[in-house]
Amino acid sequence: MHKFERPEPLDELIKAKKAYKGTISPEEAWNNFGKDGSRTKVRKQLEVVQNDLCAYCENSLENDGHIDHFKPKVDWKVTFEWDNLVVSCTHNDSCGGKKSKHYESYWINPYEEDPKELFIFRTNGKIKGTTTDANKIIEDFGLNSPRLRKKRSELLSFLTDEFLSDSDTLEYYKNIDYPMFPTAHKQIIDKISGE
Repeated sequence: MHKFERPEPLDELIKAKKAYKGTISPEEAWNNFGKDGSRTKVRKQLEVVQNDLCAYCENSLENDGHIDHFKPKVDWKVTFEWDNLVVSCTHNDSCGGKKSKHYESYWINPYEEDPKELFIFRTNGKIKGTTTDANKIIEDFGLNSPRLRKKRSELLSFLTDEFLSDSDTLEYYKNIDYPMFPTAHKQIIDKISGE
């Protein structure tokens, strides 16, 4: 998880918030919102901001992402709230699929807070929390699911002290924008380089 900078709210959300407020259930309003293509526009904007990565695990969306309401759409205050929307993957063992319609007050919205200090990434693909709440977040979102651990391990295992012992190689990898798990890459390289 890392912090994203959210652009200004899309007009479609502002109009929907006014049009649907209190007329039907928030769930039904959200479903109606998608009929004219507005929801697709919102999703595409979020995908651009998130570099086509899941807001929670930083894995590629792999064509299975969805707009996730960080806080469930149980009332009008959050259903069309731009600050409450993220794109997440939908696997049952992690992220939006595992979180489902739940919400806990200790969760970190990656658009509102920077979570980078809460997690320690290992080259074996595991994540460890730096606080009790961070460990609960890892569990609640399935961030250490076998599927994600395997994927991270495959991408991170080459980042070793030996491989990066050459200063030019290390400098090269410090300056790359990683397409998946960018926080894990940066954290491991910073640790190896002593930063």
